[in-house]
Amino acid sequence: KEEILNRIKEGGVVGMGGAGFPTHVKLAPKDPSRIEYILVNGAECEPLLRVDQQLMALQAGDLLDALDLLVEQVGASQGVVALKEHYHAAVEALERELSRHPGLRVHRMGAFYPAGDEQVIVYEVTGRVVPEGGIPLNVGVVVSNVETALNVLAAVRDQTPVIEKYVTLTGAVRTPKTVKVPLGITVAEALALAGGPTVEHYEVINGGPMMGRVVSTGSAITKTTKGLIVVPEGHA
Repeated sequence: KEEILNRIKEGGVVGMGGAGFPTHVKLAPKDPSRIEYILVNGAECEPLLRVDQQLMALQAGDLLDALDLLVEQVGASQGVVALKEHYHAAVEALERELSRHPGLRVHRMGAFYPAGDEQVIVYEVTGRVVPEGGIPLNVGVVVSNVETALNVLAAVRDQTPVIEKYVTLTGAVRTPKTVKVPLGITVAEALALAGGPTVEHYEVINGGPMMGRVVSTGSAITKTTKGLIVVPEGHA
């Protein structure tokens, strides 16, 4: 277990959903006997973002391998992938692979906001309420983002460090898409992969329309960049 934690640490694996919390710390709680659930959060809280649902559909087998590894690493009794029920391709891909993973299950959530918020997903799956100002660990749960879990698997299997990031490019761009890009490229370089903006004057939101923030086109893609949304200048 220490070797696995070292590989995760050396690989630079952090929460890729936006928080950026070091994963090797999350997987080494002071009292591991308290952890009952490992949840993979595939519900994607924000509208318009597509990274997690696409990764689940295309890499379902690897994701369940990653969840098995996480469950064993912390000694949890249950491993659950939670995602919205209308992510049909992802649900079908995961359920096809479940026969190889008898200790895991898929939990379908409704298509509501903020499904995907960490506290909400813990309640939806377990019925437990994370205390105000607390974290899922307080109620025996560890939550991992989809891309984070896949990065854990890569770090452990292949000792592959995190040097790339999946990002959804959408809004007023010529070809909305999800891309895998090197960390450190600029927002402008990323948007060029979607054909660039379709309007002359625009703003770029890093994140989703609910909680994202406006960034400059010269800012860098980081490990916590999930999506870039181009909106015409002055858009509500």
